[in-house]
Amino acid sequence: MKMSFNFAALQGTKQQQQYDNLGAHAEVETMMKRGDKLSVKFGTTKNQHPYAWVESEKVAGFKYELDVERTNNLINYMMTGDVSEYAGDPMKCDTVEAGKDYQFEVMKEFVENGQTLQYVPLFREYPDKISATKTMFKGTVFFRIPRTTENLDYLREHKQSV
Repeated sequence: MKMSFNFAALQGTKQQQQYDNLGAHAEVETMMKRGDKLSVKFGTTKNQHPYAWVESEKVAGFKYELDVERTNNLINYMMTGDVSEYAGDPMKCDTVEAGKDYQFEVMKEFVENGQTLQYVPLFREYPDKISATKTMFKGTVFFRIPRTTENLDYLREHKQSV
């Protein structure tokens, strides 16, 4: 007996569901109020939205789409342990300009504000990546950016020990 599926019924019905950032926001707030140490990686979604991949010892990793205020609240919490109330709509997020690497933009903010990052020595790293971490009071941010001449020049110009 040969099975046959009717895929014609599915044509034109592909809908992309909106990500439940409200649930992600509530979980991040719960983690911060509980005092969890967070592990965070930044990135950009397919729709050009900035996000943080957030996890802790108690919670498996999940995507948390960001705007400037949520990013500042997250980093402020990791640096000081203070939990700030968010006044905006968690379902609305910023859009990253096409071709921009949000992760590198966040890394540049740390560098340009005098924060010390710890780099994996280049000889120990994959040939196409630069890895760094920023350890703070209530968490750690992990960076893994492309190893390009431009990125290396930028980091060296800002006296980073890459």
